Amino acid sequence: MEVSVARDPEVTASELVAALTETVSPLLRHAGTVFANNQVPFSQASLLTDLYERGAPQRMSTLAQTFDVAPRTVTALVDGLERRGLVQRAPDPDDRRAVLVGVTDKGNALMQEIEWGRQALADELVNGLTRDERVEFARLLNKLRPAPKSEKGSQA
Repeated sequence: MEVSVARDPEVTASELVAALTETVSPLLRHAGTVFANNQVPFSQASLLTDLYERGAPQRMSTLAQTFDVAPRTVTALVDGLERRGLVQRAPDPDDRRAVLVGVTDKGNALMQEIEWGRQALADELVNGLTRDERVEFARLLNKLRPAPKSEKGSQA
């Protein structure tokens, strides 16, 4: 969907969101395809992505809080990722009761495949933008980004 401010300067919110969705869909489809080809369900993919982006093993309890789910739900997700060899559990050296979950070499390789494809698609997407347009685009996206949960509660 092309949004034309030349025809109608009153672009609706739904038109903007539709155009943004259409623009970023190839990025999302790429990741979805890689996960699907590796038989990683969406819920597990979200957890794997979070662990990969954090760059260090995380406590199961931290993951449950991050995803706002019961600890048993995280356990089931980790079980599935562990069966695929994408994550591994280890005891937390700081707390014998806690378990850390980290991304394995196989999991890192899968996430790097997604990142390389995403980077190529992103480069293609913004290729036609000047440096100033990229800066403005980033500024606008940051303005639209929802506040983190911890900030939302303090803004009441």
